[in-house]
Amino acid sequence: MLRAIKIYGKMKAPQLILIAFLGIAVSAIIIGTNFIDSGTASGGDNASVLSSQLMIILQFAALLSFYNDKTRHLDAWLVTQNMSRRQILLSKIFWLIIAPIAFAAMIDLLLTITMQPSDWTHALRSNIINGTFSLLFASLVLGVSLVIGPIWQKVAGSIYLIVVFEAITHTSADQMLSRQYFINDLMTSVLAIIGISLVALTISYYLVEHVGVDTEDEPVRLTYLKWPVVIFVFLSMLVLQLNAGGGMLDKLLFPAILSITTFIFVFKPKLSWER
Repeated sequence: MLRAIKIYGKMKAPQLILIAFLGIAVSAIIIGTNFIDSGTASGGDNASVLSSQLMIILQFAALLSFYNDKTRHLDAWLVTQNMSRRQILLSKIFWLIIAPIAFAAMIDLLLTITMQPSDWTHALRSNIINGTFSLLFASLVLGVSLVIGPIWQKVAGSIYLIVVFEAITHTSADQMLSRQYFINDLMTSVLAIIGISLVALTISYYLVEHVGVDTEDEPVRLTYLKWPVVIFVFLSMLVLQLNAGGGMLDKLLFPAILSITTFIFVFKPKLSWER
């Protein structure tokens, strides 16, 4: 396993270095913007802003790198390296999920300790919470990227999933970031989110061996997941619409349109007017 992590990291080294430089540049921009706006360096509540924005940007860049891995090329490479798909998946989880979260947290903590040392405990708390939610989002997006074939559909599906879950979990994240949230409740919530993330990663670990090379151009690469994808799109959008204003018909309209569009992409029905 360590050999797989080392080899995949070596293969992705140029992209990982680029992502690291991106993180440093983004940190400088965010700190500079905060300093211009408020006249103070990053610290206090700004710690949660910096770590959350940095984690999102680094993970999105890392996931784009993951999307660029072609199954056909990867399988051919696996044969030469005597490694399984699951070993490569675990390597991707390390380099493209865990490493960006840890790197973003390290940058934020170092900056906070340097500029606002009295706020290091709040920065640590913010990084734990933001890192936990980043792990959840990344584990879900990883599953989406395995199930969906074309790159542009991977990106669209990932963005949709992030928007849906960000809307659902936004209130919980704000409550956890507040200083009034008790430490026992915080740890319980963090462990629950990590548990959900591990379940999602376990599902991806199972699915990776069942995704065929010949389905790389299919919108949904596993036949038995086609209907669940359409149903998920409808129900998730319905949940978001129920929290918005308007009548019931208005709330059903957009989920229906979106699910029908998804159905067309997934099942590719052949419409013909010929008798």
